[in-house]
Amino acid sequence: MQHSNLFKETKELYGFIITSKIRHGIIKVLYKKSHLLQTDIAKRMKKQQQDISKEMRKLEKEGLVECLTPQKGSYKAYSITKCGKEAITYQI
Repeated sequence: MQHSNLFKETKELYGFIITSKIRHGIIKVLYKKSHLLQTDIAKRMKKQQQDISKEMRKLEKEGLVECLTPQKGSYKAYSITKCGKEAITYQI
């Protein structure tokens, strides 16, 4: 029964990721290179820093990425979580 709930959650998180090009891009970038500064993610995606920052907060809230340097105000480093890896590789 619990496995069913996990499956549903992963499916919902996959939907959350793919309904935003920026969120999808961030997760793909972090899936390929597990630890990056937020500024590096923005450069790789050719997006504005504030757009990335806004979506990072949403991804972090959902447990898909984690901030490795939460004490810093800028130049924050992020990593994809196990949950994020499972969600992005979800197969329907």
